[in-house]
Amino acid sequence: MKGNNGVTPATIMVVDDTPANISVLLGLLSEDGHKVLVAKDGEGALEQLKFVRPDLILLDVMMPGLDGFEVCRRIKQTPGSEDLPILFLTALDEPSDKIKGFTVGAADYVAKPLRHAEVMARVNVHLALFQARERLSSFNTELESSVAARTAELHRSNAELKRALAEIEHLKAKLLAENAYLREELDERKPIRSIIGKSPALQSLLERIALVAPTSASVLIAGETGTGKELVASAIHDRSPRVARNLVKLNCAAISAGLVESELFGHIKGAFTGASDKRVGRFELADGGTLFLDEVSELPPETQVKLLRVLQEHEFEPVGSSRTQKVDVRIVAASNRDLAGEVAAGRFRADLFHRLSVFPIEVPPLRERTGDIPLLAEHFLREAARKLSRTLRGIEPNSLATLTAYPWPGNIRELQNVIERSAILSRGEWLIVESLGAETPLTTHTLASGSAVDHDGAETTMAEIQRRHIVGVMQKTHGVIEGDEGAARLLNMSPSTLRYRMKKLGIDRHEEER
Repeated sequence: MKGNNGVTPATIMVVDDTPANISVLLGLLSEDGHKVLVAKDGEGALEQLKFVRPDLILLDVMMPGLDGFEVCRRIKQTPGSEDLPILFLTALDEPSDKIKGFTVGAADYVAKPLRHAEVMARVNVHLALFQARERLSSFNTELESSVAARTAELHRSNAELKRALAEIEHLKAKLLAENAYLREELDERKPIRSIIGKSPALQSLLERIALVAPTSASVLIAGETGTGKELVASAIHDRSPRVARNLVKLNCAAISAGLVESELFGHIKGAFTGASDKRVGRFELADGGTLFLDEVSELPPETQVKLLRVLQEHEFEPVGSSRTQKVDVRIVAASNRDLAGEVAAGRFRADLFHRLSVFPIEVPPLRERTGDIPLLAEHFLREAARKLSRTLRGIEPNSLATLTAYPWPGNIRELQNVIERSAILSRGEWLIVESLGAETPLTTHTLASGSAVDHDGAETTMAEIQRRHIVGVMQKTHGVIEGDEGAARLLNMSPSTLRYRMKKLGIDRHEEER
């Protein structure tokens, strides 16, 4: 509340050794509502100032002991009292005395003998200035605090916004990758839509699938090319608690060694030459679901180490990033090679083999389930008829007998291809199979005797020429069989046929590395 002169009542210290002056000042100041502190000498004033801080000091110049000049100098040197207004009470009228007073820090002079109106006018003016400075300082402090708090809040908001934008970009990239993967899955030609058959070998397989599917155990599916290992992986996922999440597939044989880690773990922008955008890897796509690694034996040794770490720690870093990502992925792996033999040969890590083969499943070849051939053939016939918009009533009996008697080195995939090819060639309502096992020669230098002429004019067996040709193409593709740049495409044959022929000719896929 402000007093009569528009000044907020304040605490004023009077320092004077004359009782009469003290009495006059006490009355004047108290009448305006001010609180008055009294000190009879300089030492007493300095002692009080250790415990209280007045808003203004009326200080006599001539006192016993410390004079007013020295008291003023000491007050101004005390931290927190530099701006305290001090008015000298003095009868001295020499200019040099006034200059000395202002030099040590005095704000004004009140001449003796004291004139009441002058005293209060000077006191009120300096109190008003002092209180205005205090309010301004307080306002500045509050303003600085408010600005600092607002700045900190903006920094936090910006940081949260950046994190949110980064998360949105990450989720967007993941969604785009999932959509691209799902489109790829939809476009891919599936060997069969369901597991078909009633043979004892197939029933035993289904029983093992039913046992392991509800668990989170890693599964290693073994079997020849074309037996339906991918279908078994799908059946395991579809019967597991993870069915609501993604089943993500990766054919390790269809990717070059330099890109397989990017496919598995993703990469950040600029991770390597050509990495113009961030890529979400298959592990992240499969988080909460299942990752099917087909032809897992073809993984490079350095990638085997990183895969083992993911299986053990459930975390990985994208290529080029130091940020660790946690994942919950069930692994189902498959190979048409003898992985135990690959371990013995030093081409596959033993610790990774044991991690993958917690629950091994062997998919029987088609020649061991001949009773299922008619069922499968009829299934593929219906698919072919629908695809070709043809009416096909069934398979001609002699052709069905031929299909049943054939050993099917390419297994179910070969059977599907034979049925589709025969559906194209058949003219009537019944499917007729004209030939099985006929393969396109790899060279035009074929001879009726089963031999051929090599480039140097020497006679070479057809098998040797085929072998050389396949090995040469495999060297060009660095061992990659499938895909647009794979050896099968270059040789104009299906991957299953190429693998069968390689096995028949005794070609080691890793031969191209030697």
